[in-house]
Amino acid sequence: MNRLLLPFFVLLLLAPELHAQVQYATESPRVDDVNDRDVSIQRVELTAQYTVIYMKFEASQRGSLGRDLPFIIPMPNGRGGKIESGNNIGFQPTSRLYVNEGERSYKFIRAENIPLETRRRVQPGERVDFVAYFERIDPGYTTFDLFECKDGGGYVCFNFWGVHIINPPKKTYSQRTPKPQVQPKPQQPQQPRYQPRTSPGAGTPDPTPPVTQPQATPSAVAIGGITRDAKTKQLMGATVSFRLLSGAESAGDGSADSVRSNKSTGAYTIPVDRRGVYIVTASAKGYFSQSDTLATNRVNVNRNFDLVPIEAGATITLKNIYFNASLFDLQPESYPELDRLVTVMQQNPTMTIRLEGHTDTVGDFDSNVELSRNRVNEVKRYLVAKGVSAGRIDTVGYGPSRPINKNKSLKERPENRRVEMVIINV
Repeated sequence: MNRLLLPFFVLLLLAPELHAQVQYATESPRVDDVNDRDVSIQRVELTAQYTVIYMKFEASQRGSLGRDLPFIIPMPNGRGGKIESGNNIGFQPTSRLYVNEGERSYKFIRAENIPLETRRRVQPGERVDFVAYFERIDPGYTTFDLFECKDGGGYVCFNFWGVHIINPPKKTYSQRTPKPQVQPKPQQPQQPRYQPRTSPGAGTPDPTPPVTQPQATPSAVAIGGITRDAKTKQLMGATVSFRLLSGAESAGDGSADSVRSNKSTGAYTIPVDRRGVYIVTASAKGYFSQSDTLATNRVNVNRNFDLVPIEAGATITLKNIYFNASLFDLQPESYPELDRLVTVMQQNPTMTIRLEGHTDTVGDFDSNVELSRNRVNEVKRYLVAKGVSAGRIDTVGYGPSRPINKNKSLKERPENRRVEMVIINV
């Protein structure tokens, strides 16, 4: 048995009633950013009552900055005395989970194998597996932030930004037509519904005309919007394809379908007969395609697509490129976006591009520059492996030197962590 998984099985045996109620589990969830590099999230479980987060703290061999680093105390003999390297860990009971930029929050319930308020001392290289229980995140929210506390007093908080989990919306049955309830009719003496005419003129009308029962119809939901040229803002026609990724009636392996937006108005409509999470892509000849993931529930979803023309000097942000925090290995969720770029490069065999890597302003400047350079080089390696000539792709890493916002809020920081593509020649 893998030794890394053993602590989790032990914890599950300690709480079999919780394990039996697990509804959704996400192994090694993708995390956009983390405050303390010594801690990681191994697994997230959603039960009927709780959001259960399994975490691992692994102290570095040299001690962690902000956690009791060894230092020298001056002594009368001039040699000085060395304090032993080590770390103190604990978990704050005031911690919260936040979704949708703070729209909703979920309270901390309890923790296992880590103290609250007080701090437990760990030695360099020691590993601690612990579990934190929070209120159950509402179905449909697939990304959350874990905010434990604010750094201070030599304490580095266990804060995570953008933890991606499996948490589909609740099953809804509003699409089914309810069977109308039949009210018992009062007993009335039998009589003909229409008396035949016995003299010139109209016959006698039916004294009890039949009542037509209105038929219940399911509420209609649709994805709609417009497609237009990102440069000129002119409305245009495009092909809008869509596929159901997850939902009550889908395993995420369904086939794609498509509609055409109107050439003069740019409008498109996708009727939604099965509600859930859809991947929607707008594409047109001579333009870069654009994709988005949209969740449908009880209301219409509006999404406009501004398509960037394929021409020299055009810049486009590759929004669906994912890396783990502080790493440059590509995540599988990035492959569809990169495969679409490969197709564009194949359709335009003389086109050359420059990939530009950017990070937020948190952390060491030089390390961020190196990280951004490694990330765009990894993207280039993927494109070359798919058949694109390496000579058609330049790369540069700018690190945090070109932010597109002030980088202060939780929403702004992920926007600065991006890969952009500039067309050099077509």
